[in-house]
Amino acid sequence: MWVKELFTQFFYRLIVKKLWNFIDGPALLVKPDSSTVPANTRVSFFCRADGNPIPTIVWRKNGEPINDGRYSTRTLTNGLSTLRIEPVLSSDNDLIISCTADNGVGSPIKAEAKLKVLVESSLPPGFPEIEAHPVLKSVEQGRTAYVTCKVKGDPRPRVLWLRDMMPIDIRSNSRYSVSTLGNPEYREKVIGALMIQQAREDDQGKYECVARNEHGVVHSKAAHIYVKG
Repeated sequence: MWVKELFTQFFYRLIVKKLWNFIDGPALLVKPDSSTVPANTRVSFFCRADGNPIPTIVWRKNGEPINDGRYSTRTLTNGLSTLRIEPVLSSDNDLIISCTADNGVGSPIKAEAKLKVLVESSLPPGFPEIEAHPVLKSVEQGRTAYVTCKVKGDPRPRVLWLRDMMPIDIRSNSRYSVSTLGNPEYREKVIGALMIQQAREDDQGKYECVARNEHGVVHSKAAHIYVKG
């Protein structure tokens, strides 16, 4: 599930749950995507659970608890969780990543994704590349901030924006908008743009873009946005 589908099911279930206020077993609205990445980069897996009460999410690798310093997780109160691996090593190839949601109502549910790791010399033609990374920005409070990244790949990659490792939910925050601009002369290239209107202090953070196509996925470097009062 990617970008547009990331939040749709969550909002539908939230409306139903508020109307009826019932206890509900866990459901996975977003499941981690299997990913192919270059060695010595980073990768993120996303999982979103719903239920009443909101389920706890547990990440595992090859069915075992994770206690590796290269792995970090972050979970929001709305049930969205991210697992980040950085750096990804060649030895991580064929790793099975799973997220399990449990809220004590009914049975826990689990979704799995596979990680493929390629050395740079074996990347297929058309694998996504970041040509221009987001750069540090300083914006005055109440003004508009723009963050861009330039990516290429064949087929043309889709672009997702993250803030502090989490996908940006433009559906729940009207101040945020994203766009992509293609070049008709270079069909494999695209510029991803994130616009933050009426910037506030809580918009500060590390922003990165993620480019994905059928060959694999690559993260940009993270750029910090500072909001001056």
